[in-house]
Order: sequence, then C-alpha cells, then structure tokens
Amino acid sequence: MKNGIVMYEKIYRILKNKIECGLLPSGSRLPSRTDLCREFGTSEKTVRHAVKLLSDYGLVETGQRKRPTVTFDYSGALEEKRLLPLRKADVTTAGDLLKTGIFLCYPIIQYGIDLCGGNDWHIPEAILGKMEPDRPIEFWRLSNRFWRFFIARTGNDFILRAVDSLGLSELDPLPGSLEVRTEYFTRLKEFLYTIKTGGKPTEVRFADLSFLYRFLPDGGEHSPVCKVASDSPFRLGAKELGRRISWAEEQYSRVYLDLLGLIAIGKYRPGDRLPSHAGLRQIYGVSVDTTIKAVQLLKQWGVVTAVRGKGIFVAMGPEKLRHIPIDPALVAYHVRRYLDSLELLSLTAEGVAAHAAAHDTAVENAGKLGSKLEDWWNNSYLYQLSPIVLLEFLTDYIEYSALRTVYKVIQKNYHIGRSIPKLLHHAKNRHNREIHRQCVEAAEALASNSPDIFAKKAAEMFRYTHQLIIRECKRLGYWQPAMRVYDGTLLWK
Repeated sequence: MKNGIVMYEKIYRILKNKIECGLLPSGSRLPSRTDLCREFGTSEKTVRHAVKLLSDYGLVETGQRKRPTVTFDYSGALEEKRLLPLRKADVTTAGDLLKTGIFLCYPIIQYGIDLCGGNDWHIPEAILGKMEPDRPIEFWRLSNRFWRFFIARTGNDFILRAVDSLGLSELDPLPGSLEVRTEYFTRLKEFLYTIKTGGKPTEVRFADLSFLYRFLPDGGEHSPVCKVASDSPFRLGAKELGRRISWAEEQYSRVYLDLLGLIAIGKYRPGDRLPSHAGLRQIYGVSVDTTIKAVQLLKQWGVVTAVRGKGIFVAMGPEKLRHIPIDPALVAYHVRRYLDSLELLSLTAEGVAAHAAAHDTAVENAGKLGSKLEDWWNNSYLYQLSPIVLLEFLTDYIEYSALRTVYKVIQKNYHIGRSIPKLLHHAKNRHNREIHRQCVEAAEALASNSPDIFAKKAAEMFRYTHQLIIRECKRLGYWQPAMRVYDGTLLWK
C-alpha cells in the first residue's frame, strides 16, 4: 500500500483510465503479470485482483494461459455487444439519479469553470472540435466529455468519483433530430466563448433536452429508452452507487487513527481498557492481522500498553497525545479524503439544504435541531460536533436516495476529522464558537420558516469550516503530504 491507497485499486484505476482513453485499445493485450508487478512494485496476487476488477466491469476478457484482452471500445461497437443482454433499468431509480446529477453537477461545473485559465481551455476546445452533429452517438458522448472536463478540473478525485458513480456518462440518449443537435452545438460554442471571456454560464440559454433521456411506459411496464450496463446504478440503485463512491482504504491506519481520535476527545482515558482484538475486528470489520498491526504502532508511540491475558490499556491522555511525533505521511490519505469530502460538501450544501428545507416536516423539526445543537454544545461537548449534527439533519431530509447516499458517504468521511492527530481541539475556542453560532443561526432561520436563509447560512458554515480545516492542515504540516496522495491535474489533463 502506498499513501494509504489500496494497491490493487490503484492499479485497476490506472489501467481503466488507459483503456478508456484508448492507450490500451480494444483487442490489445494487457502487459504480462510479471511486467505489471515490476511496473507497480507489487505482488502477483495484487495484480490478479486488479485484473479481476477490470474483467468484472467488462473492460477486459480473461482466459487460462493467455494475457487479458481489452474488450472496451469507445466507438461503441463492442460496447453495444456488452449492453445487449442486460436487464432493464428502473424508471424510479433513473429519475432519482438524474435529479441527483442536477444537485451535484451544477455547482461543481461552475467551480471547475472558475478554476480554468490559460491552456486549460484547449481541452474543451479540442472536444468541441471533434463534435459532428451528423454523427449522433459520438456527438452525445463527446458532449458528456465536454461537461465532465469541468468536473474533473476541480482536481478532486472524490468529487469526480461521486459524479461518475451516478452512471450518467454511461447513457446514450435518443439521437434526436439533426436540427436539435445543431442548435445544441451552437449553444455549446457560445457557452465556451462566454465563460472564456469572463461571462457567466447563465448568460447562455440551452433548450430543454430532457426528452432525450426520457423513460417511457412500455406494455404496462416502465422501460428505459437508454440501455444500461449490468452494474449500472440505473439498475442496481443506491447500493451500487455507494459501493462505487467508497473505495477501500488502508485498514490498519483507519483503526489506529480512530483509536487515537477517541482517546484525544476523552472517550477513552488513561487506564481504560480498549476493546479486545476480537472486539476491534467486529467494530472495524477487519482481520486480526490488521488489529495487531494497529495496536503495535500505538504501543510504539506509547499510547497503549498490552498485557497478555488482561487486555489493551490506554497509557496516554489527550494532552500528551498532542505531542507524540507522527509522520504526516502516515495520515496523508485520510487527510486528503477528509479535505476532498469537505470540498464537495461546501460546493453543494446550499442547494441540498434548500431541498431538505422543502421537506414537509423539516420546518416542524427545526426546533429539535436547535435543541440538539445546544445540548451537544452545553452538556455533551467532546469536540466540535455542531456541523455533524447539521449535516445529519440535511441528510435525513434528502428526498432522493442517490443524493442521500452521496451525503451519507460525506457524513462518514466528516468523522475522519476526529481521527487526525492534533486537528480538532477538545476545548472550546473562538473558531468552535463561531461554527456553533452559524449552525444555531441556520436552525433558527429554518424554525422561523425562512428556508432560503437557512440554506445560505448552512452553506456559509460548511465553507467556513472547510477553509478553517485547510489552514489547520497547513499549520500542522499535513497539507503537502495530503496533496501528494494523488496528482489532481492528472484527472483532467
């Protein structure tokens, strides 16, 4: 494992990108296992696992005693073969995913546009240069690539994965008429010129093309116009979406970091006995080898002691914990995942909060939200929990299951903050007070039936928190190692 990323997934993603970009074209063979082991500095078992993922997703075909053959074809000829026998998508799920795409993509694309400058524009220009309205299948696929560029331009792997996981780019819409495609193409060129010259994206008005993706009743059953792959969220729903977003992580570091976080906030105090290895395995869903490795590292730092036959005991309190020397590289992956999730939250929170506030009972329960915020602050304070309380409230009132799934992953990742050494403070300070004040004001706005103000204040609080965490990570020396976990420019260049 390197930088905390599970190696077989890293290999899978690199090979997948090469296949989808045409560097490994359809019909070509993957490098031998020996060559892949040498290239990535890993074992044959890891390479086999990565190749199996490629095979499971229909990107390569494997056979005994021969190297895997690439079967993915961007032109669609072989992709069509892969799609023909697949089951129908679910019409309700499709509508859910399309609505989720609107909530996520609009603010993310705007942010990607704001980041563009100089030679960045050459890429969307090149995509437009290849679009030909009289070739409908390739035209619409290149259109997807045009918009995806601005999402990838964020340089945020978590954001890109969340959007890609919706499966929207996998759809081939109805071709529409040549007139429709020509008009849309004209608007695209106008749009690119407008944003390049500093104009606002909203200055260009696009015609409603939702009919190209419509789901129609067919013989009493709802059938999708668009074909979908067997593993598409359009067929499998939110469960597949959550799996796509949540890649595996380095398990032992997750265990020791979470235990450090629980000790830091006073959940476990000096002399307390931690759960046994069997208990840790159950809590974190890991193997005994993983828990042993995590506990050994904690012992090396002097955080815990282990007595054979008696258990694992906390040996260090929160104050001393803040002074143990922890190599930032050991937490880099977790810091990056935390920061990436905060960025997606800060970009989409206003729209999602407005959506949640429109729920029938959201305003009725705003008082309960305010009471819970005050209770955590005044009676049950461990560390800054106010944003988590507000995030949980938003997630509970999201109507669309796909969007709720994305926010549940964000919610899970938000808790990483407590596990990052020295990042969160047990004592209240001016920053914590400011964050709590903003959360309370948001709850009060909702209670007074002002959903727009609620959405605005909630978004402002998450943006403030995001920027505060960035500054703290830079101060603690975590920022640079976290940015080296992956090169964000490789997502879009």
